[in-house]
Amino acid sequence: MDTTTAPDAAQIEETQASVKEESTQSAREGKRVPIGEAIRYRKRAQDAESRACELAERLSEVEDVLDQTRGALESAERMRRIDAALVESGAVDLDAARLITEASFAREEGIDIEAVVAELRRTKPFLFRTRRARVGSAMGGRSLQAGHGLEDAAREAARSGERGALLRYLRARREGS
Repeated sequence: MDTTTAPDAAQIEETQASVKEESTQSAREGKRVPIGEAIRYRKRAQDAESRACELAERLSEVEDVLDQTRGALESAERMRRIDAALVESGAVDLDAARLITEASFAREEGIDIEAVVAELRRTKPFLFRTRRARVGSAMGGRSLQAGHGLEDAAREAARSGERGALLRYLRARREGS
């Protein structure tokens, strides 16, 4: 057996089985096992038992790490769902809204995220954007008259250098006039 690699459970069981078989054979035949050989077998059995204990401890540690990792994954997934629900509902201050939502989850397990976000929107509307009709743009509501074309708007913007003329040209270009 190579001392650099640890024996696996199958090798340990195989070794123990062969030791038992040899000891029962020698007991039947009335022979005694030499002391050196018995000491060697006992040492191997003790090493196998200590290795089994070490492996059991290591397994316990790995299971603890696995449980912690699962908890962290569930927490991250819940935070992702909360963030998505808050963004969808138009949260202005995502961090504050997330903290309040998580506090709701800490009080009650198994509640619906959308229901918590809707309740938060109802009780603390200042954390969310208002859902109003779209307000006019900063460029103004005046559009190009029918006689003006894109070239006319460009010439006017270049000639005057005014911001309003440039914005009218850009609007006309965007609209494809």
